[in-house]
Amino acid sequence: MSFFKELKRRNVFKVGIAYIIIAWVLMQIGDTLGPALLLPNWINSALAFFLLLGFPLALFFAWAFEMTPEGVKKQKDVDRSESITSQTGRKLDYTIIGLLAVALIYFVWESRFENEPPSEAVAQTKSVTEAETVVAAITNEPEQAVTRQSIAVLPFDNRSALEEDEFFVDGIHDDLLSTIAKIGSLKVISRTSVMEYKDTNKKIPVIAKELGVANILEGGIQRSGNQVRINVQLIDAVTDEHLWAEIFDRELTAENLFAIQSEISQNIANALKTVLSLEEKTRINTRPTDNLQAYDAYLRGRQLMATRKVDKLQEAVEEFGKAVAIDPEFALAWVNLADANYLLAEYQAMSLEAAIPVIESAISRAMSINNELGEAYASLARIHEYYQREDEAEAAYLKAIELSPNYATAYHWYSRLVLESSMLRTAEATKLAEKAFELDPRSSVISVNLASRYWGQGLLSLAERQYLDLIALDPEFGSAYTALAGLYFVDLGKFDKALALLRKASQLDLGNPSNLLAQLELYQQLGDIKAMEGIRNAIAAATGEDFWLVGWADVWIGIAQNNVAGTRETLKWLLPKLDKIQPFKELAGAVVLLFGDEERARELFLTATPGWLDPAQWERLIQVNPRYPCMFSWILMNTGDKELGADLLRQTTIFLDETLPAAKQHVDAWSPEMCYLTNGDTEKALDSIEMQLDHGHLHWRDLMFQMPMYDQIRDEPRFQTVLEERERRIAIQREAVAQMDAVSPP
Repeated sequence: MSFFKELKRRNVFKVGIAYIIIAWVLMQIGDTLGPALLLPNWINSALAFFLLLGFPLALFFAWAFEMTPEGVKKQKDVDRSESITSQTGRKLDYTIIGLLAVALIYFVWESRFENEPPSEAVAQTKSVTEAETVVAAITNEPEQAVTRQSIAVLPFDNRSALEEDEFFVDGIHDDLLSTIAKIGSLKVISRTSVMEYKDTNKKIPVIAKELGVANILEGGIQRSGNQVRINVQLIDAVTDEHLWAEIFDRELTAENLFAIQSEISQNIANALKTVLSLEEKTRINTRPTDNLQAYDAYLRGRQLMATRKVDKLQEAVEEFGKAVAIDPEFALAWVNLADANYLLAEYQAMSLEAAIPVIESAISRAMSINNELGEAYASLARIHEYYQREDEAEAAYLKAIELSPNYATAYHWYSRLVLESSMLRTAEATKLAEKAFELDPRSSVISVNLASRYWGQGLLSLAERQYLDLIALDPEFGSAYTALAGLYFVDLGKFDKALALLRKASQLDLGNPSNLLAQLELYQQLGDIKAMEGIRNAIAAATGEDFWLVGWADVWIGIAQNNVAGTRETLKWLLPKLDKIQPFKELAGAVVLLFGDEERARELFLTATPGWLDPAQWERLIQVNPRYPCMFSWILMNTGDKELGADLLRQTTIFLDETLPAAKQHVDAWSPEMCYLTNGDTEKALDSIEMQLDHGHLHWRDLMFQMPMYDQIRDEPRFQTVLEERERRIAIQREAVAQMDAVSPP
């Protein structure tokens, strides 16, 4: 008998096939259960290793041994006439068929759901036991088609061998990239993303795939005395073909440097078969400055600002100040001076009220120099936002995108305005954020914004995945931990996990007091007043006793202590400091309503937004935050305006029940039961409250439940069950925090 026939007789082939299918099924099980059970990544690697190791062993045992009615025996000890390998083979056939059926069912199931958004019916999240734990990315998004007219400009090589020339080389690269980005028909990846590939060993096709482009520009710069040599080459990332290359030898002057960049941009456009408009030609031929020293300071400021850390932002302001002092006609430096000051206010390092005059002055100066800068219009839009001129802000963002179609920051900021203007525009806001991410896929701040847009759309699992991806990519970016903590705290009811993340964020950005305030709010939910007082003192030490965040810390402590009189006194001190911070003024109204004072709550709501008494403005107000209209309808109906309150209640309820669910998921997170209770519908209110508990929405429910409209259900058994279950879950988290503190004290 031939060797092949003997292998077949002994069922070696069938054993091999069965083993491969079983191994594949086990790997799929490992991929599914690994993340769910929080197993480390090496578990799947070890499983794959042992399965590969076992394959030749399985074949060996199939060859050397045989199953008999008396048990397993060596082949040589089995008489050929008594062999039952044919019966064993049939059993193996059935086994293989069964395994193939299992594999087919799994394959069909996976194909059916792989492109759908994750189910949000009950939020499923990964546990984060310590803030330092970086959770790997969950699944890959489906790949999008790459346009041929797309390009990434890789960091240039410094070929002068002098370390002091490195900054000069980075500067030329940055400005060239900005010049190319002015070509509207090209997709140009932003500098933040391409800088990751400085001194990389990755191949061009790999880089192009990661950045989502079809073409790569690479080159080198050599400076020698008053001469500069710049060589560049444009490469088709798919074919590895050189589409265009050139060497420029020129005298080192600002005029020559910018002329070279304009020439390179024109040649790239020609090579990629793009026709430049007259306006685009004008933009790429405009020199930002004639002073190289001013430009150096500007570039240092840009790099510092990109960190989004308070101390670095303060240094960035200094660098931009140097740039405009050296060259007062440097429009882009004025724009970035404005942006750095805005970010300092956004990160609570200074008041926005104090920053706005500086920002306005800088933008006005920039636009008086050059009113064709997309970056300037994007910054102007933020000023309009501050003054609540939403229409003007939107027009400015659209102008910014028109002038700088590859300016990722414009899409990034615009997406936030769109979401804040109306909850019905969540999908539009997400698309703008995705566009920004497409142009700058390695930007941490843009990535965190995209995750927040998913969150705003109610796609909680998708938002969590984006945050986790970012933490894996940039574990030193504090804002990612802050944002993920917000998701866990506000919508997923994982207070202990959120606290660990906020502590990590505070370590990474010591000058940001907003992380401390968020920790204080978490301790309020956990019922730890002593910890709240410690955090309050830390905020005061960082900002001064007179800063408004200290007042909010005292408000939360007063509420936790049930100190109504003390909290009222704190609000009297605090409210004048909130003149330009509308959301907190309305929140102050909610706090007063918590105490049952409808008249004072009405006064505070109307101080923040006089439009509450104008039905023509209700649609806009309801779309921004439907929770407040529910509160204010109760206030109106209990302060002499019953008919007006009923009209507002009716309009808000229709929005929550019929309109908003078409735009986003997890509408129940907005506490619609306040409207239902105001209308006297206790059954519908209890249904909503129970759904919130099922979805893990525990945030501030203990405080909202103390509001007067909840008196109708306070003694209801269903409501009491919700309160007990909420407390049980928080008690578990309270214990987890205690264990975390025992291992690593805060």
